[in-house]
Amino acid sequence: MDAVNRGLMLLPRPDLSSPMLDVVEWRIKAHDGSRLWGLRGSSPFHVIPKGVCLREVAAHEPVEIDLDVILDGRVDLVFQLLAGRRLEDRVLDVIRARQVAENCGVEPDEVELVTSAGHREPDEFMIAERLHRQGFC
Repeated sequence: MDAVNRGLMLLPRPDLSSPMLDVVEWRIKAHDGSRLWGLRGSSPFHVIPKGVCLREVAAHEPVEIDLDVILDGRVDLVFQLLAGRRLEDRVLDVIRARQVAENCGVEPDEVELVTSAGHREPDEFMIAERLHRQGFC
């Protein structure tokens, strides 16, 4: 993963922001040069976030901020899966998105991989979390 420059870009999204919500679009290169993108929502009232909620959505689903996460004082970081990705690529995509989450001013253990209600935990989340706990990333 170190062979590809991350090229993190942060783009303010005033069209999605409000006085209670700051939204930034982020883009980063995956391990294979593909572009990952998503949104980061945070509260201007919580200078130091209580953690980061990292979520993924399928390629056909809209990327939206969860206001309940923001009201809880955490950062909501959601990214869109690239269609047709193999499991190993999806795992590395989650690890790359986790790097973006850790860039939000929290400790690595304050990043929580969250699954939407009613959905089972994706395999890439389980594998990426295990790799993180074992110190590989």
